[in-house]
Amino acid sequence: LSSGINAEYGDARRHRTHPDPGYPSILSEVLPVVEDKTKLYIKNIPFDLSSDQLREYFRHAGQVLECIIMTDPEGRSRGSATLRLSTQGECDRAINMFHRSQLRGHEIEVRYDI
Repeated sequence: LSSGINAEYGDARRHRTHPDPGYPSILSEVLPVVEDKTKLYIKNIPFDLSSDQLREYFRHAGQVLECIIMTDPEGRSRGSATLRLSTQGECDRAINMFHRSQLRGHEIEVRYDI
């Protein structure tokens, strides 16, 4: 029985891939693929911070094209936001400059939005 399985799926089992090339690989199921390298997720921002203030804070890394603060149904800030910068290089710079930095007493987290 095992020789039949190995004959049919030998390479697929050894390399952990599916016989169908269109089937997602195990790595793509475990590790998210970042499609958009110009969009960042910012966590733990002050609840009273405006999008203009966040835009101003991140302008030192590059051109901020979009800034959206996440809100609940009543319009209150959830303490997180997404930013779109003009290039991947600017995003890398923003992550290096601002990840784990202090913003009005809050240690913020900055990463690619996946």
